[in-house]
Amino acid sequence: MGRNFFTDTEGIDTIPLKMVVYLVITGCVLALIAISWNAIVPLKQGYDVEKQLSEASLELLSLQRGKARDLSLLFSTEGSMCSLELDFPREITYVGFGVDPDPDNDGNVTNSAWNMENNTIIYGYDNGVRKRWLIEGENINFCQGFRADSGKWFPDNTLDPSTNMDKGVVIEKPVSGTYVFELVRNNGTYTLSHFS
Repeated sequence: MGRNFFTDTEGIDTIPLKMVVYLVITGCVLALIAISWNAIVPLKQGYDVEKQLSEASLELLSLQRGKARDLSLLFSTEGSMCSLELDFPREITYVGFGVDPDPDNDGNVTNSAWNMENNTIIYGYDNGVRKRWLIEGENINFCQGFRADSGKWFPDNTLDPSTNMDKGVVIEKPVSGTYVFELVRNNGTYTLSHFS
């Protein structure tokens, strides 16, 4: 005896129950994927930052072996240069080259004296976490630069030396773009920033 598809009601009450079970299982799987993704993203961002800092360290170390522009000579040719490509997450508020710009860890890089830390790159997050990246090798002295009317870059002497803000280089949020450094000589060798 054949069954009619439209009139067969055997097991009809299990179909909605199966749909509910399948939807619950699908929801649980999606929730687990979302939780896993939220745990993976910070790890990936941290890895990307460290990869960029590793590349920047190599560039800065190779720059130290280059030719330095003598700032005491008016017509001295440009010194060796390097450019760093940085694209940090939005959560990073600053990056300090050779200096800790926020020693009191209050999120403000201008309200306290900077701590000199040559051969170190320090970066801070919105939540107050700070991390250090050590550049192993030759001593690197960083110096903030300004562009003169002649188009050449010189150390920014307008900054207050009592707070050490005339030493080191700080990039504030957003840390994204190309940052150029030049090797210069003026009572010592400095790695001068070509950005303000």
